[in-house]
Amino acid sequence: MKQSRLPSSDRPTGEDGDLAIDTTPVLLRKLEETLSTQVEGYRRFLEAIARKRDAIRGADLARVPDIAAVEEKIIDRLHRLDLQREQEGRRLAASLGLDAESTISGIVDTLDGDRGTKLAVLAAQLRSLVDQAKKENSVVRSATESLARHMAGIVQSVTGALSGTGVYGRQGRLRDGTALASGLDLTT
Repeated sequence: MKQSRLPSSDRPTGEDGDLAIDTTPVLLRKLEETLSTQVEGYRRFLEAIARKRDAIRGADLARVPDIAAVEEKIIDRLHRLDLQREQEGRRLAASLGLDAESTISGIVDTLDGDRGTKLAVLAAQLRSLVDQAKKENSVVRSATESLARHMAGIVQSVTGALSGTGVYGRQGRLRDGTALASGLDLTT
């Protein structure tokens, strides 16, 4: 048996007279879930950055490639979530009658009552974690570069001491002398 498509006076209808369904709550929930997943992802990213910082601090360079591989996976997942969040934000904005490129803050401003509170809190948490991750990653990058320069200096000093030349070349590095073959007998 077919139901009539005649609009009821108490139910919203679309332009074609069919029953209009408000998808805003579903779209809002999806966007909140994506933001929540991103927040958790950035927390994990910060944990990986802290592990890398500890490995560099302890000169445990063997751990760094493994940590970097984990970071790469997390970053890839965060990138996909970011694209998903943008798409869901556009859909929600359109369902609210806003410009598709509206920001989350703009969307929150149009939501009535408490509907946008969770969204606003998640967006603020995400912004904070993104800023923190940028700062922490910059610190670790700087420490890594300092360690690499330090190690290069040590290698240069050892090379200079073993080469016996003591002469600096055009690039400000000790010139390599003739190849020096040496060994140390640890059996006696």
